[in-house]
Amino acid sequence: MKILRDESGGVLVLTALGFTALVSFLAIAVDVGSNFYTQRQLQTLADSAAVAGALEIGSCGATHGCSVMQTAATTAFTEGGSPAPALFLGCATASGTGLLLTVNNGPCALGASDPNNGNPNYVEAIVTENKPTYFARVFGISTVKISARAEAGISAQNPCLLATGTSGQTLTLNSGASITDGAGSTCGVQVNSSSPGTCLGGTPAVMENGGATVSVGSYNVTGNVCDNGGTYTPAPTTSAATKPDPFAAEITAGSLTTPTTSGMTTQYASNVSFSSPSTVNLNPGIYNGGININSGVTTVNLAPGVYYMNGAFNVNTGVTINGTGVTIYMANGALTMNSAATVNLTAPATGSTAGVAIWQAAGDTSAMILDSASSSNWGGGLYVPGAQLTLNGGSSSTAYGLVVAQSIMVDSAISLSCSTMPGGTCSGSSSGGSIALAE
Repeated sequence: MKILRDESGGVLVLTALGFTALVSFLAIAVDVGSNFYTQRQLQTLADSAAVAGALEIGSCGATHGCSVMQTAATTAFTEGGSPAPALFLGCATASGTGLLLTVNNGPCALGASDPNNGNPNYVEAIVTENKPTYFARVFGISTVKISARAEAGISAQNPCLLATGTSGQTLTLNSGASITDGAGSTCGVQVNSSSPGTCLGGTPAVMENGGATVSVGSYNVTGNVCDNGGTYTPAPTTSAATKPDPFAAEITAGSLTTPTTSGMTTQYASNVSFSSPSTVNLNPGIYNGGININSGVTTVNLAPGVYYMNGAFNVNTGVTINGTGVTIYMANGALTMNSAATVNLTAPATGSTAGVAIWQAAGDTSAMILDSASSSNWGGGLYVPGAQLTLNGGSSSTAYGLVVAQSIMVDSAISLSCSTMPGGTCSGSSSGGSIALAE
């Protein structure tokens, strides 16, 4: 006898279960899709806030994450119609409802895994929102935390201090040396030497002899660094690409013109020495045999123009040198300023030597020693392409322009600024470079 089985009810059960599963997957897809869309929106907001904050790095000076940067980041956030976020700073853990914005200068959320961690030349923006779910609440999930992160900073930075020599030890930082960015300037240190030595042997590109401080926008070395306890912000990047001599590029382009004697007045036909009076007034022109400033002179005033030195320029006492619109061109011979001379020298703002305060002739190998007092201000570039430039003495000398030399030795403190570059500008931005998203 056959027993007939009716299976239509089973099909209905399977259909119902399958439909339920399908609806569940569709519900999950709706939540996931909505969350993905929100995350994309938050990423756009994070990108905008990071770039806007990075544009104000130069305005903050030594105050990382200053109010101007905070305002710029939040303004960029709201320009697209988004509500104003709650603002957090300094790697604080953002908490609350609605939109949350954390701004860090430099980045710190990822810790050591971030190559820009702690670098004040970068701004990190993290946007967070606790978003309600649609269907996931059936499973007890009522909100989902969604976040996006972005970094922006200054790329292609102008080096304010550049050692152009491609071999050997070309940057020496002795005890007490300090190289920092001036207020409103973010540039860097560049060493082109590929010398591979270390503290254990050989010749390094950079030798730090104890206690030096470097705090700049970037610190790049083509070769290696021997570090004997220095403090660096950021840490030097070794095996970095070389950078070209910007003065040479400007000369090739015609923006700067190497001084010649054509049309110049000969002020002194042979070496001249001054021991009196207390104030000496000099005019631009040709100085054959050079100049000696001896004891008895307290002030030297330089009238605007180019001083063409066919011989050494020696300052042997605590003299004050003043000059506006001045370029000292060392055609042949060393420039030596001893005994804590006070220098207030400003380069021409326009013309064939614009932005250059000290200029050494190509091919000359005479060393330059600037032993200046703490109040010294070099308002223009220091260009020593064929020799070592030694910066001594001053506890807070300021160079408002490029410092470029074949090699550089620093024994004191110098504050760098990109306010006077070749051609008279800081290219890219007020911070000396172009702003770009890093992550």
